[in-house]
Amino acid sequence: MKRWLLFKDSIVEASSACLFFFFLVLGRLPLIGAESLFDTIGREVNKIFEENKNAVVRVRIEHRNGGESFCSGFFINSEGVLVTAPDSQLADSLFYVDYNAQWHLAKVIGIDERSGVAVLQVEEGPKPFPFLKLAYGQEIPTGTPVVGIGYPYNLPACPSFGLVVGKDCEYLNHFFPTTHYRINTKVNPGQIGGPLINSRGLVVGMITMSLKEEEWSYALPSKAIRKVVDDTTRYGKVRYGWVGVAVTKIGREEAAGKVVVARLFPNTPVSGSGLREGDIVVSINGKKITSLSDVMDASFFVSVGQKIPVKVLRDGKPIQFEFLVGERPIDAPSGSTILPNNPDELKKNWSQSLPVSSSPMTAPVEKTDNTH
Repeated sequence: MKRWLLFKDSIVEASSACLFFFFLVLGRLPLIGAESLFDTIGREVNKIFEENKNAVVRVRIEHRNGGESFCSGFFINSEGVLVTAPDSQLADSLFYVDYNAQWHLAKVIGIDERSGVAVLQVEEGPKPFPFLKLAYGQEIPTGTPVVGIGYPYNLPACPSFGLVVGKDCEYLNHFFPTTHYRINTKVNPGQIGGPLINSRGLVVGMITMSLKEEEWSYALPSKAIRKVVDDTTRYGKVRYGWVGVAVTKIGREEAAGKVVVARLFPNTPVSGSGLREGDIVVSINGKKITSLSDVMDASFFVSVGQKIPVKVLRDGKPIQFEFLVGERPIDAPSGSTILPNNPDELKKNWSQSLPVSSSPMTAPVEKTDNTH
């Protein structure tokens, strides 16, 4: 996935992006007291930066064609395991990490092309390694302030500041594998792969894409980072669930629209399960489905071998299926769980799946809780 889209070669933009929110706030406040607020915000940002910068590293990638590129990354445990998001072709590439003022060849634990995350390990250098903690549990609400740390243009590490202003599964017909945070901060080349840190010093996401024209960036949530790390550490790759079902949205209004089964792929775990095209998806694994992003998230986080209930409506009647999640095959259609509303576009788009196969039974009353 290409994450760096059209950037200006200007270091000034890095500073202006860091201060964008400050000026936005100050511009709406009375002149009296504005300077003290500015100083307070600046001190808090600098505090988070100083307390966490040692765990954020510069990553150099040497490509098999002889070229090289740079990005940021950060340690996630004291044993030298780190994550990054390199924007390049990774086959046969060598990764070097600048730690303790020395470049160290990193061991590749796993690379996940769908999420764009590489999990590496530095085995040399002073131990224990400084590391950042990933936030768990609660969803990050829109409006949450975050501090980013990275190495713009291969320069020394610097902080950036912004807000979580949205949560998207799609941008310009490009579907993310799971919901990403939209941040109103522009980042520059070299900062991709850096952490987003909340006021408690916890990592809530990792920058994976920057958009020049919109002056914002996207970040993969920490929950998704944890899945990638856990799977690659255990299996050497991320194991995604697969059932052979594509879904789409009908209805123009979000509130009135429905997520429906658009296609059942032959010779997949769903074959013979009784699920039909046109079934309205009500819930997956106890989570109510109201949007395509709900389906994307449910598909991303299920585990291979897990049994999950999937509830649908057919002719107004509830039906429940229990699927035994299988592993998405290498030769499965790549890309998104989502198919476009226009049937003529089906062949030109990706199609992937809900998580996986089996037997229908009468559904109980629909639950509305958001547990996974």
